[in-house]
Amino acid sequence: MPFGVYIHIPYCVKKCPYCDFNSWGINGGFPESEYTESVLGELELYRGELEGRGLTSVFFGGGTPSLFDPRNIGRIISKIYGMTAPRSDIEVSLEVNPKTADLGKLRGLRDAGVNRISVGVQSFSQRKLDYLGRINSPEDGRRILDDVRKAGFENYNFDLMYGTGGETPGEWRGDLEEAVRFGSSHISAYCLTIEDGTEFGRLFKKGKLVLPGEDALSDFISYTTEFLGGAGYGQYEISNYAKPGFECRHNLLYWKGEDYIGLGAGAHSHLKSTGDSPWGLRRANVKPPASYMKAVGEGKRPVVFSERLTREEAIEDSIIMGFRLNEGLDIRGLRDSYGAAPEIGRIESLREDGFLEFSGDTIRLTKKGTLLSDEIIVRLVSSLV
Repeated sequence: MPFGVYIHIPYCVKKCPYCDFNSWGINGGFPESEYTESVLGELELYRGELEGRGLTSVFFGGGTPSLFDPRNIGRIISKIYGMTAPRSDIEVSLEVNPKTADLGKLRGLRDAGVNRISVGVQSFSQRKLDYLGRINSPEDGRRILDDVRKAGFENYNFDLMYGTGGETPGEWRGDLEEAVRFGSSHISAYCLTIEDGTEFGRLFKKGKLVLPGEDALSDFISYTTEFLGGAGYGQYEISNYAKPGFECRHNLLYWKGEDYIGLGAGAHSHLKSTGDSPWGLRRANVKPPASYMKAVGEGKRPVVFSERLTREEAIEDSIIMGFRLNEGLDIRGLRDSYGAAPEIGRIESLREDGFLEFSGDTIRLTKKGTLLSDEIIVRLVSSLV
């Protein structure tokens, strides 16, 4: 059974105005050694759940994991490997901000056991990078992608973002064209979303942030899929494209509802079933890094939220995640796992209106449907019998 470990590194040089992840600006310094020791300590607290378990992926996310010394990343990987049974082809990913890594650091990360890099380029347009409040420049993005290849990484992703205010189709086409020229194995193309609690969220509520409308976003999505498909990248998830065999194994754990344990400040965990939670268990760590380190230092699991899923919640999660994947929602699998399936007659209108497509035992969102996915999921859940 697939199983992964996620490690959250919460520190950033500067928090981006659109970001709602658990990230904290370093203001010139951060407790790297103390935080590393806390992650190692938290691993010990989960020894019973980890020991001897087959491991398919490890993912360092953030924040900005590339702020950390490769030696500390290597210590965490070694500790995880010492407690689990890693597969010979295990995927170990780490997120990199172009401004916080160079060829030497990338080689150090490879020596430490990282074999997949995910670079937060976001754009090759200085206008867009300024709009997004990024610390990296287009030149930083080009340089780090060259360094990734020089360091020996064959499996690497880079993130791009579209849907910014004032963005033209030509500007987005330029990002995609330059991305493809680098020949990476994986490209993530995210639409800018406005989240509550972010600087962009506050500006949007005040009417000070104008974004493209639904028709423009639909055109961006259609063009992205067509362009990247023509360049050999298959769309396997709403925002993710990969060459054959290079789909992100760790993210597929999330989208397929598999097991993973999250370590670090604000990290989340999911277990499909436990002795007292037959439909699954979710938990989350305390967010402030200082509170996280204090709890671990006292020998306590730093969990601030935990819930046993009900059957209905597990079904809804399966539908939400199934719709993210290009392969769609497996109706037979839903029926076998939960004894429930949608009544097709009650969602037929969604197909007629071009939001869904049916194929055998599979239901998929169309490009049009992805823009209204939340509403469609509610309709689908209400149709279950």
